[in-house]
Amino acid sequence: MDLPSWVHVEELNRSTQVKAREWSHREELDSGEAEAIALAMQLKSDWFLTDDALAREFSEPLGLETHGSIGVLLWAVAEGYVEQRNDAHELLNNLVSSSLWISDRVVNEASRAIDELLSE
Repeated sequence: MDLPSWVHVEELNRSTQVKAREWSHREELDSGEAEAIALAMQLKSDWFLTDDALAREFSEPLGLETHGSIGVLLWAVAEGYVEQRNDAHELLNNLVSSSLWISDRVVNEASRAIDELLSE
């Protein structure tokens, strides 16, 4: 399968692989989450994106700025990538109706944040 030119495949170095294996054995992280966190640290990523609550709880004390899908949506609204309130609420509703579990409290807070960010 040919990947788009903007996709860059990065391998974990040996020590990072070992760390990820330790995390997945010692913690309740599955190996994919552990490797993603390890890769974010290896690359010194600005953000670590995950909707998995345990991965978020694990990654934040490691110094990773961690965000989920709603955080990315709110960032896009704040940065002007989503300019219309109706569009932002539609994107939020799409997340709610996806396979993600999002609490009513988080949805309500995100909805209020969208309204504040896009107030006329």
